[in-house]
Amino acid sequence: MLNRLSIMSSQKTRHAFFSETQKQAARKAKLGRIWKDNKEVYYSSNIYLTTDGREVEATEVRADADSYNKKTFPDFVYLGQVTKWVRVVIDD
Repeated sequence: MLNRLSIMSSQKTRHAFFSETQKQAARKAKLGRIWKDNKEVYYSSNIYLTTDGREVEATEVRADADSYNKKTFPDFVYLGQVTKWVRVVIDD
């Protein structure tokens, strides 16, 4: 989490992607974890702000759009460029 915050704090644009397969894999593996209201909760995606001001849910953000692993997550959707991390999406 801190790594994402520090990357995006530089205000450099990055490329955002969403894959339901990747989200489910992260959810199953419980890769993202934070504390909320004195309880450990899990997340598998994040909300980012696009260059045109929209909020998008992303499972991965990369500096280079071509470096995303399209073979592992063939259901990916390219969401465009993002400039700022906003929040995590808490899993149900």
